[in-house]
Amino acid sequence: MRNKLLNTYRSFATESEREGISRNLQQTEEWLYEDGDDESENVYTEKLGDLKKLVDPIENRYKDEESRVQATRALLQCIVEYRMAAGSLPASERDAVINECNKAEQWLRDKTQQQDSLPKNVDPILWSSEIKRKSEALNAMCKHIMRSKASPQRPEDTMDSDQRSKQDDMRVD
Repeated sequence: MRNKLLNTYRSFATESEREGISRNLQQTEEWLYEDGDDESENVYTEKLGDLKKLVDPIENRYKDEESRVQATRALLQCIVEYRMAAGSLPASERDAVINECNKAEQWLRDKTQQQDSLPKNVDPILWSSEIKRKSEALNAMCKHIMRSKASPQRPEDTMDSDQRSKQDDMRVD
């Protein structure tokens, strides 16, 4: 954990967070070598829980930054695909799909600018899960628009087989 804290997670933790974790790790290590042998499993679990409370927020920031990049790419790809697909729709449906894409793109741009203005050692304004939800919402909305406005199906032939055979008999070749 110390190596991760000094290298991988360094930019995702404040100096005071790093110092607090280092201090807690040192105290836990000393406790393990002195009194830790005689303790119950519950005490070990409690000590681990205390460490996790300090480390988890930092680890979450780190992991979410990686996920946020992927989620952003996926949302932008979704926007591009729906804009391309909208070209084959009637004008009102095309405009509705493009409008939804524009709103999603603007939302992403605004949130990304806000996120980029923050240091990595604070919790994000824009979590990857939020981008994924936005992508799912855009996907559902555009599919709904495209499905509901798709060209109408031809009504099925309601003649039964006897009527068809009579009609076939009436044909002149």
